[in-house]
Amino acid sequence: MADLKTRLLLGAGALALTPVLTLWRDAPFGTAQAMPMILTADEEGGGGEGGEGGGESGGVPASYALGSTDPTKWQYDASAVIDAYVAGGRAQYVAAVADAAKLQSAVEALLAQPNKETLAAARAAWVAARPAYLVTEAFRFYDGPIEEVEGEVNSWPMNEAYIDYTVDAPKSGIINDPASSVEAAALAGLNQKADEADVTTGWHAIEFLLWGQDLSATGPGDRPATDFVPGTPETDKRRAYLKAVTDLLVADLQKVAAAWDPAAANSYAAKLKAMPQREVIGRMINGIAVLAGSEMRSERMAVALDSGDQEDEQSCFSDTTRQDFVYDLKGVENVWYGTYPNGSGAGLDTLMRKLDPEGAARIDAAFADVLTKIKALGDPWDQVLAAAPDSPPRKQAEAAVEALGVLAAELKKTGPVLGVLVQIPGI
Repeated sequence: MADLKTRLLLGAGALALTPVLTLWRDAPFGTAQAMPMILTADEEGGGGEGGEGGGESGGVPASYALGSTDPTKWQYDASAVIDAYVAGGRAQYVAAVADAAKLQSAVEALLAQPNKETLAAARAAWVAARPAYLVTEAFRFYDGPIEEVEGEVNSWPMNEAYIDYTVDAPKSGIINDPASSVEAAALAGLNQKADEADVTTGWHAIEFLLWGQDLSATGPGDRPATDFVPGTPETDKRRAYLKAVTDLLVADLQKVAAAWDPAAANSYAAKLKAMPQREVIGRMINGIAVLAGSEMRSERMAVALDSGDQEDEQSCFSDTTRQDFVYDLKGVENVWYGTYPNGSGAGLDTLMRKLDPEGAARIDAAFADVLTKIKALGDPWDQVLAAAPDSPPRKQAEAAVEALGVLAAELKKTGPVLGVLVQIPGI
């Protein structure tokens, strides 16, 4: 991985050569613990004339629109692209709610009659519900409504022993602590309270409850259905926990879907449509560029490849992490090409094809390359992490990391073309 290194400005202008494998691992976006970085104001390098726009909380700039002394600069009409983005965001979150509700029904069926069949059905529903949520991650990494609940919805990695028993601690966790409440509000209050790995809610808490620890080299976790048979303090509490966090997941996604309804008064979608166009375009570009170039490339792939530790795998209990990569990239593709589920078809690429055809062609090539390399990833991901450093699965994974970096770098170059600030940690 020697060539997967990047120059990074840290602190008061110090220059450090830092492996991409360890970039930003402990710095979640949209929080007070935002990553240290210096934003450049060089228009040719992705910053812009007139300064970088300052900062709000969590590394979000005060403005995504670059300034210029030329009043005729960056004159283009993005209304169709923005309308498609808002409608697409709404459609994608509505789909995420619908599929999470199917998971909720499967969990209720499991609790009504716990056995191998209903547990298998609940697991299948979890796997089936994930793609609709994963594509919405392209709407993260700026001040959108998902940021208010994302830590409650999709936090990872997680300390399993904080929730329930593990092979090394058979009496551990909230479920085995008589003094701990498993009501939704209490669990939300405990989520990442003292440590970011102390996750109590969201997709991966549900995943752990359904599968248990993954102790197998060849398959996912294998929690027995008897863990959900009522009649003991622990099983009764585990049942209540599973119901509470599943209901909370659906409720959180419903809130975000409602915020993306442009017809609702004072919704985020309505406010977005009222913003100056380049403010919206900046959010769109940053959402997909940070997802591809930092979150996927570094946090979710390179960190795990560096450590070789299954605990750094996102969906480690169900062994479905490769699915996460595929559908996160699909979300990036949706915003760039306008391939939203409602089929509007107006993406950011339409602007770039008019303003910078050569740049658009480079992005097309980068997309084609990274799509091929993500599809070629080994599955399950934990076996890739365990593979020898020079093995084909590892080389394929490292090639995918590099391809994501190329795509992100090309997306960053759209900044001076579209007149927006694009900031990607490590790129």
